[in-house]
Amino acid sequence: MNTVTRIFAGLLVSAAIVMPAMADEQGVTADTIKIGTFGPLTGANYAFGRLTMNGMEVLFDEVNAAGGIHGRKLQLVRVDDQCDPAGAISAVRKLVFEEKVFAIIGGSCSNGVMAAKEDIEEAGIPFVNFAAASNKISAPKVDNIFTSMLTSNLESELQAKYLVELGATKIAVVAQHDAWGRDRHDTLLPALKARGLEVVADEELSMESNDATAQVIRIQSSGADAVVLLSYPKPASIFLRDSARLGFSSTFIGTSVIPDPVAFNELVAVPGATDKFVTISPSRYSVDSAEAAEWRGKLLAKFSDDVPHSYNLYGITAGQLAKSALERAGAELTRQSFIGALRDTKSLEVTFAPAPLSCETHQCLQSAAWIKRTPEGKVELVGVSVLD
Repeated sequence: MNTVTRIFAGLLVSAAIVMPAMADEQGVTADTIKIGTFGPLTGANYAFGRLTMNGMEVLFDEVNAAGGIHGRKLQLVRVDDQCDPAGAISAVRKLVFEEKVFAIIGGSCSNGVMAAKEDIEEAGIPFVNFAAASNKISAPKVDNIFTSMLTSNLESELQAKYLVELGATKIAVVAQHDAWGRDRHDTLLPALKARGLEVVADEELSMESNDATAQVIRIQSSGADAVVLLSYPKPASIFLRDSARLGFSSTFIGTSVIPDPVAFNELVAVPGATDKFVTISPSRYSVDSAEAAEWRGKLLAKFSDDVPHSYNLYGITAGQLAKSALERAGAELTRQSFIGALRDTKSLEVTFAPAPLSCETHQCLQSAAWIKRTPEGKVELVGVSVLD
């Protein structure tokens, strides 16, 4: 070995000591990107998780069939949290430390996501919440946490805006007083007041209620010209059933947990009771619409045991957001480049969101659709509201 060769070899050794080889980005290989998801896959609330994941997976299948993202295929890893806070913490830790995923796109139950939020933030892993609605998930803003779902505070703002557009002035509120209901109740009342709407009745109707006679009578005598139902489908159906029985007719406004007015009408099971019921939705088209026909076919082909549902569409929206950000993050993919691409998302057109997505605030969906059941038993889009 001559002198020049010895010097060059020494420099290489020194460089290796001072600058160790860069490790691969967790969850990224030359040909795959490993994405984790969590939510209920079993139990009474399985639809919130499993069906949303199904939608995201058929979107990933389409991406992979077209060659992937910069040559890398998307690999989805599902973990069941059973819609339980402790289960969500365990699921996130499994995805981060055992499965070693690159990012997480999931979260179906607000209590679970909020319980796991500290672990997500500390891990610095990119996280897109796809179904849980609490605004506290992404606000105040955290660098690595985003949401593509309609948040509870935005839902309240858009409900108030829509009521003004309808010409309503006196509003009755019927709410569950559990954590889910309070989250909405505590944001809706200030939103109504800010738009000059008077709350003339404020009633509780719990998940366990089987009768709403007293609440209907008090609201009927209040002079309310619109009723906002901050309730899950069961108590909301009981309220509408008893309203029809007592001859109380008003404009009834639902929440995003009643995303299918046709199915809700079947639950109420009283002719005419839902004729003036309109509900807010994070999707402008229903899963049974002509616009969703191609996706419905893919869902039926891959998940024949699961009936296509609106929740599938939430997963497709989140998947399209992730696809766009991964493409813009570039071939030299890192978590920080992906987070930056998510943050820089502006006016992104996706199939089902009522208006384009923009993620500057990390709450990427800033719009909602208003849908109702037609006399023919179809879902009809009656309007779109966008945050002022």
